[in-house]
Amino acid sequence: MKNRNIIAAVIVMLAVFAVSAAAQTKGKQRSQSARIKITQMGYEPGSITLKRGIPAQLTFLRLTDNTCATEVVFPDYGINRPLPLNKAVTVRLTPKKAGEFAFTCGMNMHRGKMIVR
Repeated sequence: MKNRNIIAAVIVMLAVFAVSAAAQTKGKQRSQSARIKITQMGYEPGSITLKRGIPAQLTFLRLTDNTCATEVVFPDYGINRPLPLNKAVTVRLTPKKAGEFAFTCGMNMHRGKMIVR
C-alpha cells in the first residue's frame, strides 16, 4: 500500500511538472507576423507593432501599379526589397531594440512605421 501511495505521488508530481512546462512554453512567443498591402493610398496598415527579440515575418503585397512603392526599404535594418505587382514578398527580421522604425518606398514618399515594444 505504501509503495502505491509513493508511485501515485510521483505520478501526480510529474503531471504537475508537465503541465507547468507546457504553460511556460505556450506563454513564450516564438515568432510574429504582419501583412501589409500597398495600395494607391500607401501602406495599409500604416503602422505595425512588434515585440522586441522575437523573429518577425512581414509580408508585403503590392496591389497597384499607380504607386512609387515598388520596393520597401527599412533604413535602420539595411533592408531593401523589390515589390513585384500582385506577388507577396516576405521580409524577415528580428527587432533588437524598442522604438519606432520607418519603412518607406524607394523614393521615401510613402512611409510606414514599425513600433517595437
